[in-house]
Amino acid sequence: MSELHIQTKGKGAGGANTNKNGLSYETKTDLSTEYDIIQLDKYSKKVKFTNQNISLITTKQYSLFKYMDKNLDKNIYKAHGCKNPDECFINETTKTIFIIEKKFQQTAGSVCEKIQTSDFKIWQYSRTFPNYTIIYMYCLSDWFKQNCKAEIEYLEYKKVPLFWGNSDSYKTDIVNFMVDYLSKAQPS
Repeated sequence: MSELHIQTKGKGAGGANTNKNGLSYETKTDLSTEYDIIQLDKYSKKVKFTNQNISLITTKQYSLFKYMDKNLDKNIYKAHGCKNPDECFINETTKTIFIIEKKFQQTAGSVCEKIQTSDFKIWQYSRTFPNYTIIYMYCLSDWFKQNCKAEIEYLEYKKVPLFWGNSDSYKTDIVNFMVDYLSKAQPS
């Protein structure tokens, strides 16, 4: 797989390019190529990953809250950064929600601070969906490897799953992580 490189103006990728560059990265790392749709609903899809036996519900952005309407605590305020996950997979058997947050960066900016927020987001999603286990994950571009070393060390320390979107094995790695997690969490 080739390295994704997007030319930006000035020092950062901010402004109008933020959405354009981020959407391109989200499309590149989208897991829809890795599953078959079993059932399609208004706010979600029931899917099965290729060559796997576990079915999941997938949703993203505002649709997560629409799908989970009957399973969320409506007394919890919606927090910034916890409203529209980039990609999300839900296993109703184990009551597990995998939230994938995708961050693309190629120039200096304040994005390193954004990946410091996993503790808050896990806390917030856990309160919002109290009957579910939240697995919050990051999909990062290679820029973070050299520019956010302390933050990556912290994510590893906190055992926040971290995947590299530019890796040739990204999609296989993240699917295997979810399947392995769920196979261990399945009720006996």
